[in-house]
Amino acid sequence: MESNRSFFINNLPKSLLFLGILIINIFNSQESPAKIQENLDIPKVVSYRLSSCSCCKKWVNHLRDNGLEVVDNIVEDISEIKKQYNVPNNLRSCHSAKIGNYIIEGHVPIKSINKLFEEKARISGIAVPGMPHGSPGMETHSHASHSHNYDTYEVVSFSKNGKTKIFELISP
Repeated sequence: MESNRSFFINNLPKSLLFLGILIINIFNSQESPAKIQENLDIPKVVSYRLSSCSCCKKWVNHLRDNGLEVVDNIVEDISEIKKQYNVPNNLRSCHSAKIGNYIIEGHVPIKSINKLFEEKARISGIAVPGMPHGSPGMETHSHASHSHNYDTYEVVSFSKNGKTKIFELISP
């Protein structure tokens, strides 16, 4: 009995230390995208959209909710912005944005924007062509069912010469 008590007393500090480290790692492993932004130098987002597009406003809110500062510009002709930024025709969507030297086209998730700035890719920008169901701004919220059949979609990178390639595949 005495040896059990001695073992417990001798190992208590080590056990408490291990438990503390375990708890800290559990909480730190669940960093939100907003927390990740603190470690990245992501400049202010300058967004361009039509006033009539509600999904574009939701995308702007997605960026703000994840810690980015966004200037939301309402424009009459979004196609002029796309021409100015040399967004390839096959990648065009309903809104465009500029973040630093990068062009962001369409419903690009914060995860891909973070990846772009982490990698400091030598490209003109990234795009989500079309309006995939489940991409930021294109989510549906049904009270009847909690299951969603969101699409898997591609985030595509593009260069000034129009060359494109898959930057990231987003799965629901």
